[in-house]
Amino acid sequence: MVEGGVSPIAARRHFKDCTLELLETMKSIIISASSAGACRILAIVLNLVGIPLALAKLGPSRFGLLLVILSISSWIGFANIGMGRVIANTVARRSSSSSRFTVEFVSLATVLAAVINLLLFLVATGLFFLFLSFAPLEDVIAANYHEFAVTIVIMFFALSLWFFLSVFEGIDAGHHQLHRLYFFQLISYSLSLAILLLVFPTHPSITFAAYLLNLGFLLGSVFHAVDVVRRNRNLFSLNFGWRWRTIRLLTLSSLDFTVISLGLGVIFQFATGLFGFIDGPESVVELGIFMRLMQSYGSLVIAFTFPLSNLVAFRLKRRDVASVVRTVRLSGIMLLSGSIVGGAGFLILGVPILSFWLKSAIHIDRLFLVSGSLLIVLGALHFFLAALMTGAADIRTASRIHILEAVAFLPLAFLLFRALEQSGVLLAMDIVLGAGTLAMLGRLRKHSVLGRVFAVRSAYAPIA
Repeated sequence: MVEGGVSPIAARRHFKDCTLELLETMKSIIISASSAGACRILAIVLNLVGIPLALAKLGPSRFGLLLVILSISSWIGFANIGMGRVIANTVARRSSSSSRFTVEFVSLATVLAAVINLLLFLVATGLFFLFLSFAPLEDVIAANYHEFAVTIVIMFFALSLWFFLSVFEGIDAGHHQLHRLYFFQLISYSLSLAILLLVFPTHPSITFAAYLLNLGFLLGSVFHAVDVVRRNRNLFSLNFGWRWRTIRLLTLSSLDFTVISLGLGVIFQFATGLFGFIDGPESVVELGIFMRLMQSYGSLVIAFTFPLSNLVAFRLKRRDVASVVRTVRLSGIMLLSGSIVGGAGFLILGVPILSFWLKSAIHIDRLFLVSGSLLIVLGALHFFLAALMTGAADIRTASRIHILEAVAFLPLAFLLFRALEQSGVLLAMDIVLGAGTLAMLGRLRKHSVLGRVFAVRSAYAPIA
């Protein structure tokens, strides 16, 4: 026996049990993150090959227009309801996934998501053409008006379909089986890469390039939805009632995720399309290319933090305090270390790598490099903290922080773009994300469980 009444054998056994528990806890994250990593790497390869190929085949002006189209078409995501995340949290928090409540909840959510996203497509398309009827068109857009309009409508439809399919993604996320989604998307990306290399060079078009570069995963998501229904038929029923209480729960819970999506969309996707539409596509080429790379990077980060938030929710529900703290600490160290390496790499090697990749001289000033490097680190930390708040069921506070970031970003980005051009937009992103990160960190430090990650006494209890 040792001081305190604990024997060395008992201490070793306790340490072994804790280690095994931590490994088991991290297993679902590692499996999903690894399969997502393979999928996202192929998506990055698709962009690494596709962007210089599109630049060569479309020419600088039409390539700049492509970047503007990709940005504008993503604006439909501002109204994307977070139905998939609500489903994921519900399934993760229910020990019996085939309970009557869960079946009604999932079935109603599926139908509701289909109706809402169909309306979203119709409204977005109508507002787009209404905007075009009043707005003055820049020369490059006017010269390619037909292809510009058709491509954006197609992208609106495809993205609305993807938002609907997030319901099925949420079911597998709640079951900690997101690796199945990534398997289907891996096949879809491989097919898109083959088409890009074999077909696109002989049939180059903005529409073709937009789909391959932005929606190479979509076919895989469609087949994944079919697979989810096949494996989880007990979760779907046509005999559900249109219960106002459930609809209210779905829409109000989704509203917070919608606000978060809106905030992130304004910050990461709005600037290229807005300033490209106003000043011309060629004024935002470097910014557009960097944001395309950030999109690929962001998908890797989300692939890591999405299952983490569901796992945190599950462990908090079980009041497994020690496991939550160890998992969050280890996950945070891994994510922050990777982001620091990525940021330093862009700062040191960004210009030569981009010039070699695009086979063209890239003129990026020092402020662009520093701001971009900082954005890589801040973006990862921001997504990580937002995932923890989601897992702790503090989604309302997270949504408020995100919408305040978006409101602050718009005027700040406009002023800094006029003063510093493209570098100013990245600087504006750093400022608002930095402030939001500090706000989320301050909130999490007060949590009775997650506050222990930062070794701070808690002030309020976790939500069950």
